[in-house]
Amino acid sequence: MERIINTNLQLARALPHFPLACPADTPVPPDSTTIQASLGWILNNDMFRKAPRLSRLLRFLVERWQAGAERDTTEYGIGIEVFDRDPACYSTGEDPIVRVQVGRLREKLRAYYAGPGRQDGIVISIPIRSYMPVIRRRSGDSQEQHASYMLAVHELRNASAPAAGMPFAQGLSEELSHHLFRAFGDHVLFHIAQGEPDGADYRLEGSVRIDEQLVRAAVRLTSTQSGAIVWSEQLDRHGSPGIAMQEDLACTICSALKEFFAS
Repeated sequence: MERIINTNLQLARALPHFPLACPADTPVPPDSTTIQASLGWILNNDMFRKAPRLSRLLRFLVERWQAGAERDTTEYGIGIEVFDRDPACYSTGEDPIVRVQVGRLREKLRAYYAGPGRQDGIVISIPIRSYMPVIRRRSGDSQEQHASYMLAVHELRNASAPAAGMPFAQGLSEELSHHLFRAFGDHVLFHIAQGEPDGADYRLEGSVRIDEQLVRAAVRLTSTQSGAIVWSEQLDRHGSPGIAMQEDLACTICSALKEFFAS
């Protein structure tokens, strides 16, 4: 395994670092050498160097994809080839290791492309309900910025007296959901009551306080991997709380998040 990873790294170092140039009008499928170089950069990143099981799984799946063996690669076969299960007694129904590890690899790749791999020219992803990767060149359009992460949006908490703040906080949450969906599409998961859904890379949460003629909305974005706050904003509005103020706050928050993820 170590010898193969080192070979991938040698290929990666022999080529210019990403992003790779692609024709603007004609998407050209990545060639084998470029894919191996991209794999080398991924495996050499700390996120994967500290996860040898996932590194081995990723290398195996990429090599099977390159060999055109998508249809022949099964959960049973992965369990034996990658996780050293005994063919004589291994049962996918009783041992979920492949499903669990592929799910973890899917999340790890999302985190990689949302962070250190943001500028990579090749994107490797694993679709839901699939064991095989999809390998493509980065398109470079504006929507690509949002393709590598999932954002879990929690309903804003009312920090005022229930009668004063609850309807406004609920309305602001609905308005914010609308704006985020228009901006980020199906990469947003809304109103998760507790915990995080599989694949969520970031958690958006906050609170609303109403004090006479002042409305304060405090929102923060945290990484589900580390728990660290990566973005925070506190917005004050004067006047009577109503639909116009909810729309203004939601639009401001959404614009700030778009700027954050585009940076």
